[in-house]
Amino acid sequence: MAKEIILAEFMSEYIDYRKGAVMASTVMADTLALRKLCDHVGREKPLVEIRPRHGDTFVSHCTRSGLKATSTTNHFRHLHRAFETAKLWEYIESNPFSEVKPPRIFKAPPKFIPAAEVGPFIAGIEDFDKRMFITALYASGRRRCELLNLRWADVDMTKREYRVHVSKVHRDTILPMSKLFHDVLVEQKIFHGHGEKVFPKWRNPDSVTHWVKLELIKGGYPELHLHHLRHSFASAYVEAGGNIFTLSKLLTHSNVNTTQIYSHLTPGHLAMEVDRVKV
Repeated sequence: MAKEIILAEFMSEYIDYRKGAVMASTVMADTLALRKLCDHVGREKPLVEIRPRHGDTFVSHCTRSGLKATSTTNHFRHLHRAFETAKLWEYIESNPFSEVKPPRIFKAPPKFIPAAEVGPFIAGIEDFDKRMFITALYASGRRRCELLNLRWADVDMTKREYRVHVSKVHRDTILPMSKLFHDVLVEQKIFHGHGEKVFPKWRNPDSVTHWVKLELIKGGYPELHLHHLRHSFASAYVEAGGNIFTLSKLLTHSNVNTTQIYSHLTPGHLAMEVDRVKV
């Protein structure tokens, strides 16, 4: 028998639990999604009375209000996770969001800096630390926080390997270094090797996103953001003949379908690969 609890009470309990289980950014996303649901159905709504139709109308309301499909889908995912927890805690017998379909997202091809333009762009960055960090983003394909949290204890310069905590799936993975990334780490070791972190200058990830954006604007790429440096790594890899499945492992995607956004760059390579089949 499900326990009686209203939405506002569950939100308070759930957010308190999440603060000790996930990153702060995830807690913020959880909070925002639940607040929007509270605004939609009412804070005093008994949890057991929330039905799939409330989820459907919530998604519809987000869409009609002009919210991007990606943002609406993100709210949906956080609400689905929250109600799965409510089910586990025996507040509800079934998850109403399991019957709800999020809006379809039509993804445009990823934006990136062409490989031939990366060198001049990086060379034009005057500040040494910023130049090294942006080079590392491009050379490794890592996410922002994965580099900011990288520690010297996780780096093996002899084997040219490093251990990274993959933020999206919350697990550690050992990855090889590209020559360019290795060169960056050599420079960092000279100037910052006395500390714990490889890139110790910045603590606030949002400030890094801000100044990387400014460097992209100065470099002539005003439409790009920090994450597009990861796209630039992936695009350069594929255009050089790299394999999508290998790229998926290098990017630590949990599903190769995520990596398929780069497949539009491979038609020339596919034409060559198909000739491997001979009589």
